[in-house]
Amino acid sequence: MSGWMEPPAPSSSDTPPPKVIRVGEAQRRRGSAYNWLALWAILALTFALCLALSVVPALYAYYQFSGRIAPGVSAGGVDLSGMTMAEARTALEKAWGVEAQIRVTNGIQSQLLTPAELGIQIDAAATVQRAHEVGHGGSILAEAAQMAVARYEGWPVTPVILLDESVARSRLESLSPSLSQPAVDAALRYQDGLLTVVPAEIGYTINIDATLAELSTNPSAVMQKGTLVVIPQPVLPQVSDVSSALAEAQRLLDTPLTIAAYDPIRNETFNWPIPRQMVGEWLTIISGDNGPQAAFDHAKVAAYLEKLSLELGPERFLEPQDDLALLGETLRQRQTLQARVRHRPTTYTVQPGDTLLKIGWKLGMPFWMIINANPGLDPDRLQAGASLVIPSKDELLPLPVIPNKRIVIQIGQQRLKAYQNNDLIAQHVISTGIDRSPTQPGIFQVQTHDPNAYASIWDLYMPNFLGIYEAWPGFMNGIHGLPMLSNGRRLWANVLGRPASYGCIILDLPAAEWLYQWAENGVVVEIQP
Repeated sequence: MSGWMEPPAPSSSDTPPPKVIRVGEAQRRRGSAYNWLALWAILALTFALCLALSVVPALYAYYQFSGRIAPGVSAGGVDLSGMTMAEARTALEKAWGVEAQIRVTNGIQSQLLTPAELGIQIDAAATVQRAHEVGHGGSILAEAAQMAVARYEGWPVTPVILLDESVARSRLESLSPSLSQPAVDAALRYQDGLLTVVPAEIGYTINIDATLAELSTNPSAVMQKGTLVVIPQPVLPQVSDVSSALAEAQRLLDTPLTIAAYDPIRNETFNWPIPRQMVGEWLTIISGDNGPQAAFDHAKVAAYLEKLSLELGPERFLEPQDDLALLGETLRQRQTLQARVRHRPTTYTVQPGDTLLKIGWKLGMPFWMIINANPGLDPDRLQAGASLVIPSKDELLPLPVIPNKRIVIQIGQQRLKAYQNNDLIAQHVISTGIDRSPTQPGIFQVQTHDPNAYASIWDLYMPNFLGIYEAWPGFMNGIHGLPMLSNGRRLWANVLGRPASYGCIILDLPAAEWLYQWAENGVVVEIQP
């Protein structure tokens, strides 16, 4: 069949039994649970309160009787809680002494130092005593209150700091160069062929007194921050405006300058024109009586002389005739810088058959000077192949050299020639030393004048005597006129032209008198073999 059908009625066995709720019984159950919870809470609170009340006295008693520092107490950032006084001292000395560093700075440059280097030291004993006083030494209530505050809020103690101002000052003075900036004087700059003015700049340094006063006021703050900010002090330039010297500097730049040098040993003259570029680089400003003044930097001039020395070879160098500090001023005034070519000491290798007399003759050096330059040398036992130090030939020219006069003595030709400005102005026949007492070749100079010298060893008077070198220490050989014995007898008038003397150079009387007047001390005497 089709169509709608009524569903079957439910069976009584499928229907659940109705639930019976008793309102009064449920309420009683809930109330009982709440009561138990409240009871437990009360018991817990009571237990905690009893525990607290028992612990606080225990802790108080512990710190009082043990002598330890109260909890929460610190000094200079070091937690001292529960430490004995000895332990606290050790901790403070380590943190504020061994491990501590202080940055000293001017805001630009910095230096790291230990506190001890700045004269700063913590008084650990006094600081620990301060820390120990928290919660100790008062009434029970006051002690307990301090301990409670220290425990829950902390109790920082200010460290006791000692400062040795003399140490601090000394260290600040030594630091000053590294924490300073020198002032820059106004100057001239030569660039691309032109002179320009470079403005001055203010410098700075440490104001040591002010910095030390600041440090002394609160060294503890410096320690805790780990930084000491020094107080600066301005440094003013010595030359702030050079515009007034610019015209003089331009004149010097436009003036041709020369370095002239003379080598009296080799009789050589050198002239070095100074390039304009070099002159521009030398120009500087100095403080004069009337303000800034254009001059030459003497250090740069000296450096240029060293460079020119290289052109002379390893055995020679240039030495200015004027004081090094006056080089720039000399060149500014004279436009020519006079220098002298100097000779360095040399060495000589002993050859078979050499004696000191032969070596001295060959090198133009008195033998006793070679002995002095070689301590321990046995002149009677020269060994072939040995190396000898030969003194500089400049040691034979102890006086300032007269550059435009020169005496040349030719032993082989028995002639004396006098030159002035490289022109031969006089020539004379002479007699030099005999073989057993020869005249020493070399480059010497007139060192003494004696109108009538006396040689006691030979009982000789030597008119118009010019001393030129020591044949041995204390015995001067020279140039003079015909000698005369103490009995009035004149010697060697008939032997001029061949060796006759004991080492001196003999002239006739008129020639000796002329030479005596013409050759002042300092004139170079060149004796050729």
